[in-house]
Amino acid sequence: MKSLSSALRVLSEFITSQEPLSVMEISDRLGLHKSQVSKFLKAFRERGYLKQDPVTKRYAVGINAFALGNNFINTYPLSRDALPVMRKLVDETGHSAVVSVLNDSSVIHLFAVEGRLFIDGRWRVGRFMPYHTTSAGRVLLAFGPPETVDYLIRTRGLPRLTANTIVDAREFRAAVQKVRKTGIAVTRSETHVGTAAISVPLFGPDNEAFAALGLICPEHLLTRDEEARLTPLLRRSAREISVRLGANAYPFGS
Repeated sequence: MKSLSSALRVLSEFITSQEPLSVMEISDRLGLHKSQVSKFLKAFRERGYLKQDPVTKRYAVGINAFALGNNFINTYPLSRDALPVMRKLVDETGHSAVVSVLNDSSVIHLFAVEGRLFIDGRWRVGRFMPYHTTSAGRVLLAFGPPETVDYLIRTRGLPRLTANTIVDAREFRAAVQKVRKTGIAVTRSETHVGTAAISVPLFGPDNEAFAALGLICPEHLLTRDEEARLTPLLRRSAREISVRLGANAYPFGS
């Protein structure tokens, strides 16, 4: 079991990496012997979960890893219930809709529907985003265990990504508390300059928020008037998805 655990640690390095990795890089990161890492990588390559560049010898995600992740989406009830509603929301707003969850200290975008006003702010499906700079992250923290906020601030900090990123712990806690009261979070150029987002919670049968529904917008288009227009549409969509998933009620909006 120890060997299996080490092998999965090696494979997990490719979840957040945006660049191919070498044997030595993984060995240094994980504190594993180079020969052991090389053996694991070879096994994953032979089974199609990784691929190796014949020139650089670096490893990257393989086709079977994609197929495995895609099968998760295809069998996940949320995608079946959310995607039709998201398409309608995109048609009404022109902005891109995305469903996200919190995984450890990062927000991951599970699936999305691109709108005609699509902006490539590196928010693509499968991408991990910092917990503190995204509207989805604030929604999920606001409706999650209160101690999670303190834990993440203590262990991960609040690193600055742009001039707009909240890096003060007191200010961040206040922002999360505001989301809990209003049921909506808005960020502007906190992760990437020029990109804004507005998100609301999705509730399940136990009336706990397990995911966030958001719209990704060019920042210059998310004016206060546009924010006011989008809010009821986003809440209506979130209510419809939540009810489909078994929620008894949606606590925000009419």
